[in-house]
Amino acid sequence: MKKVFFSILLTLFSATVFQTMAQADAASGDSINNIRLEEVIVSATRAGAQTPVSYSNISSAEIKRQNAARNIPAILQTTPSLVSFTEDGLGVGNTYFRIRGTDATRINVTLNGMPLNNPESQEVFWVNLPDLSTSLQNIQIQRGVGTSTNGSGAFGASISLQTTGARSEAYGEASTAVGSYGTFLSNIAAGTGILENGLSFDARFSRVFGDGYVRNGSVDHTNLYVALSHYTDHQLIRLSYLKGVQHTGITWEGVSEEQMQEYGRRYNPAGEYTDEAGNRLYYDNETDNYYSDIVQLTLTRELNRYLVLNAGLSYNYGYGYYENYREDNDFADFGLPAQTVEGVTYDSSDFIRRKLMENDFYVANIGFIYTRNRLKLTFGGMYSFYDGDHYGRLPWVKFNQDIAENYEWYRNVGRKAEVNLFTKADYQLNERLSLFGDLQYRRINYSFSGLDDDLMDLTGDFTYNFLNPKAGVSLLLNKRNRLYASAAVGQREPLRTDLKDGIKGETLNPIQPERMIDYELGYRYSVENGTHLGANFYFMDYHNQMVQTGKLNNVGYKLMENVKESYRAGLELEAAVPLWENKIRVDANATFSRNKIQNYTAWFDQYDNQDDWNWVRQISKEYGTTDISFSPDVVSSMAITWQPTPAIYVNLMGKYVSRQYLDNTSDKTKSIDPYFVSNLSAGYVFRKSPIGTFNLQVFVNNLFNREYVANGWAATDTFADGSSLNWIGYYPQATRNYMARLTISF
Repeated sequence: MKKVFFSILLTLFSATVFQTMAQADAASGDSINNIRLEEVIVSATRAGAQTPVSYSNISSAEIKRQNAARNIPAILQTTPSLVSFTEDGLGVGNTYFRIRGTDATRINVTLNGMPLNNPESQEVFWVNLPDLSTSLQNIQIQRGVGTSTNGSGAFGASISLQTTGARSEAYGEASTAVGSYGTFLSNIAAGTGILENGLSFDARFSRVFGDGYVRNGSVDHTNLYVALSHYTDHQLIRLSYLKGVQHTGITWEGVSEEQMQEYGRRYNPAGEYTDEAGNRLYYDNETDNYYSDIVQLTLTRELNRYLVLNAGLSYNYGYGYYENYREDNDFADFGLPAQTVEGVTYDSSDFIRRKLMENDFYVANIGFIYTRNRLKLTFGGMYSFYDGDHYGRLPWVKFNQDIAENYEWYRNVGRKAEVNLFTKADYQLNERLSLFGDLQYRRINYSFSGLDDDLMDLTGDFTYNFLNPKAGVSLLLNKRNRLYASAAVGQREPLRTDLKDGIKGETLNPIQPERMIDYELGYRYSVENGTHLGANFYFMDYHNQMVQTGKLNNVGYKLMENVKESYRAGLELEAAVPLWENKIRVDANATFSRNKIQNYTAWFDQYDNQDDWNWVRQISKEYGTTDISFSPDVVSSMAITWQPTPAIYVNLMGKYVSRQYLDNTSDKTKSIDPYFVSNLSAGYVFRKSPIGTFNLQVFVNNLFNREYVANGWAATDTFADGSSLNWIGYYPQATRNYMARLTISF
């Protein structure tokens, strides 16, 4: 019924707006006005030149220059304080990032102002929207709490994505890329341009294949984006549809140092089992699969010379599952009795297991932007509802007496509703001084019920109310120099996995909401020739911060815990300097930080001995002040671009990341070594021919062939005799690899 109701609502809203559209004047053809309307779509959630926060803007040209069939985290790797990494080693499969050391569960992502984070995991899985970057016209990253936005609470950053808008003229584009390890991308796009009646239609379709660097890292992805837009002098309405289909080999287990030494860096244990003769085999459908459909209807209208309306409806449908081979599992683990086959009774068996999820995510938002004289006032609200099922089935059981096909052994349901209200004010006190204020209210209700995969009951209902104030000041010293300062409060609810572990009693202390006060002090220097310098000091003061323990559960989820007192303090430096009559450009940034937990106490599982592995209890150990996991002290990037003519460019980029600890004990044996990696890219645009314009790009990733690890996990078990055992998994990144891309535009 919810789907039917939302579909009716979407249809009625569409009909109402398109009726208004039909009564309005035809498009004026003023491309400047069209661009301005496009910008209004995301302006409520974005920072401007006077906003006292640290942010970066990435244009469509920069996106295309970095796009080599890789996911968005790899494309954004040159932005400040960002560390990207991938499971498959190439950035085509599962790819992630952290900003200022905080992981993706605390990075708010919006698409055209609509929340994109999954409400339960609070994360965007970029592999579910393959090749999304080709459908974007720009990206903004706000570091820290940032300004108020829709969706999940932002602690590390907010990322605003804007899909491509209509062009003034009809166009077509086709692109093909081929690269190392069987990587292949094919992309086609076309659009009508803005017609005389103000309508435009745009479409883009892409396929991505690849084997991945690590074994079983194969990908088979499909992406479709279509948009119907209508422009008038004072209004833009757009109905868009985005579909993603991903089939990815499971790569989340990582690999130990011993396994790398024995089997090589490309080894992946996923799907490994032994037959009755003791031969090592691999299950060939050890895969993760997801189908995503996103429909958005957005309206931007200038109501008068001072007031602009922004409204939108969004529906996200997701269905996915992962399938893997489980060797010698007990029937009791699946709620099944022992099976008797040909007179032999078995208490355990090999299984093929599927864990599935299906969810619906509904969003409605509305906002107004009032600008008059020295005041700009933005106020808006959002309501969202998420309905998600989690369940498990057994497609195959080796010893099967009477188990039904696709036997379902568990199912649970989660529902999450959120109301989000915010208002922002920018006031220009005089020609140099501007004031900023922001107040956000979030109310979240989250409940789930049913059985979890271990057959334990999940019944819980949680309600959170958060009030997040923000304030800042921006001082223009002269037309080139600006100072700013701000303070912002951010609060965030726990994740689904953290809450359900607390319900089942698997954690000593159930996870609690976290709170942070983010202080920012910055300086910007800009010159019309493109020179830009920036420095930003931040101090992020946490209470009950959720930090990664370094341990993973059985599906690769990063387990979390609260620490009462912790902080992140850092200095972000940026520089962009054009040289030699703008034919050479140097872009560089560096972040120097301290990321500390005060009075940290770690908890470890204790077993009787390493032969029997009978669980005894949990024990604690005090470590004092330690480093926060996955938070390097230094992250830097530098790129040199040589562009002698508009038709050719060569770019050399280097990235350095210092040591990262895999848990919060500051134990060097559980850490990732510092690494430096370089990429080289070049492009040439051929002279326009009767067919169109050809653009050839070549990418050499990991130019100096470094063997490095960019991510990992760790866990420690202890024993009654006082000994301990570390479990460590690493994610090796690909050595030198290549990609070439040819695009024809007409």
